[in-house]
Amino acid sequence: MILRYYGHALFTNTLNSGKTILTDPYGRFCRYPRRDLKADIVTISHHHYDHDALEMVAGRPIVIDEAGYNLPADEVIITGISTYHDNHQGTRRGKNIIFTYEAEGLRIAHMGDLGHLPDEAQQTAIGQLDIMMIPVGGTYTLNAQRAYQCVELLKPRVTIPMHYQTRFSEDLGIAKETEFVQLMGTCPEPVMQCEVSKDTIGALPRLLLMDIQE
Repeated sequence: MILRYYGHALFTNTLNSGKTILTDPYGRFCRYPRRDLKADIVTISHHHYDHDALEMVAGRPIVIDEAGYNLPADEVIITGISTYHDNHQGTRRGKNIIFTYEAEGLRIAHMGDLGHLPDEAQQTAIGQLDIMMIPVGGTYTLNAQRAYQCVELLKPRVTIPMHYQTRFSEDLGIAKETEFVQLMGTCPEPVMQCEVSKDTIGALPRLLLMDIQE
């Protein structure tokens, strides 16, 4: 599979079958480039305008925006786990869905706009992860410290930070990824894309920084 990052919480995961899973499309947002992306499956962690802009996705993708078990394609399992967008049981920003994706022998989680540390039941549902995409910018989501605590709880093999300040979102009021990177104790060079399989996951660093696709 090949992972690509487009900024904010938007990734694509292209499988060996050619199927593409897209996460949290943001549409016209800050100064990010206008996107016209193709996908077969779209997951939406919550219905805020910067995470559910389906108009930027070409075709007629399968849309998954609720918690529960899904089998949207052969040998692809997507499970939504109900969480909150804040640390106050959703009373400030509502609910959030963590999605786990099982495909090609790998288990990946996109944490959406998670605002709290997962409880024991949620940790069990998330399971042992190969790759985790996690928000680190604070204000609306976990900040660097809480994101690092989440990494220590879930112990994914590879962590990819997201939802932090970039050159396209300097006025958004969220922090850069710098503090989280420092807490992780490593500073790898950013990559434009990540090609990974169950046989090569062990060669990836603990922390993976991804350049934004132009």
